[in-house]
Amino acid sequence: MSVRAGLIVTALLVSSCTGVRSVQLRPPTPVPSGLIWGYGVEKIHNDPDRSRQSAYLKAMDDLLTRGPVVVSKTVQDHTTVPDAKSASRTMESTFRLRASRMLQPSFMDTGVEDGFVWVLVGTTEEDIEGGWQQFVQWRAQKLEQAQKLYQDASGMERLSLLKAALEVLEEAGAADDPGMLYYQVKAAIETENRRIAELDRLQKQFRSLTESGQLVAAETALDNAQRLGLDQTACEQFRMEIEDHRKQAAQLIATGDDLFREEQYKEALDRYQRAQHLDRDNPQLPTKLAMADRYHRTARSQTIRNTFGIIGVSATRALGDYFAYKREQEERKRAEAEQAEREAKKKEERERKERERSEGKRAEPPAPRPEGTVEENPERRGAPIGMSPPQEY
Repeated sequence: MSVRAGLIVTALLVSSCTGVRSVQLRPPTPVPSGLIWGYGVEKIHNDPDRSRQSAYLKAMDDLLTRGPVVVSKTVQDHTTVPDAKSASRTMESTFRLRASRMLQPSFMDTGVEDGFVWVLVGTTEEDIEGGWQQFVQWRAQKLEQAQKLYQDASGMERLSLLKAALEVLEEAGAADDPGMLYYQVKAAIETENRRIAELDRLQKQFRSLTESGQLVAAETALDNAQRLGLDQTACEQFRMEIEDHRKQAAQLIATGDDLFREEQYKEALDRYQRAQHLDRDNPQLPTKLAMADRYHRTARSQTIRNTFGIIGVSATRALGDYFAYKREQEERKRAEAEQAEREAKKKEERERKERERSEGKRAEPPAPRPEGTVEENPERRGAPIGMSPPQEY
């Protein structure tokens, strides 16, 4: 009663502060005698029907707080019984949530006042007891359903069945159930989630190890995954994949051996390396790889030396030919220079003889003049006719 009085005072204070007319906390219409009643009020928002439904649920909750709830013997052990009221808050709250569907009130009235909708419901103690018994029966069915789901949870559908069982238990409000089924299901779900996560990690690890040729480690990861519940079909497929890698590696090794016997060391080394990529744990491969690599390096060095020897002979021959050509060219130039020099000397000798001949002709005495001719004055020789030679003073 002290709580209800406090609510009345709070409502009066709020209404006085806001200036809104207060809504009656007691039903505006009388309730038929002999009925347990409940009253609910809700402010009308955009949807009047939804506001009326909310007021109805509040009225049903108020009804259950007023009248006694008869508790069946199956839940008597976890119930305090002042005035035979239910003490399990989980049971009581769950019952209240379902009361609007289980209980059919024998009296109901509703109305609207100052923007609020109110609902008044009433029923007998017998109706409440019948609703409680119906609830207990419904809850027992839910617990039985959850128990069956929990027991049937296995294989690929284990997690989904466990989640379905937990949903049923939460619907029935079984968190405080003495059988602890609720917490067993929750623990099973957590364990299953961890198992699935570990199984996924092992499958990824198996894939990575197989692709890198670490087949022994891949088999170990596969064995661990099988113990965690890996599907048998998937497990067989993974083992076939490992065997296929080993067979391919063995074929490459056999091909590499044939190439090695034919002294094709580079090709043999390539086959061994490809086999190692498929199966790194093959015990034959380290020796074969080392031998093929050593022989390949030796053959390659010999090839390089032979190549450089051929190149050296060719280069020596080419250099000899080049120097012979240069000597021949120099000799030809020297011969041409000597020939040109001889030609120049001959030409100079001819010119010298020509000059001597010309000078010899000028040194000969003049021929005798015919009688009766006057000797020409040498100084006037060559002077124009009619002009006297220059006089000296």
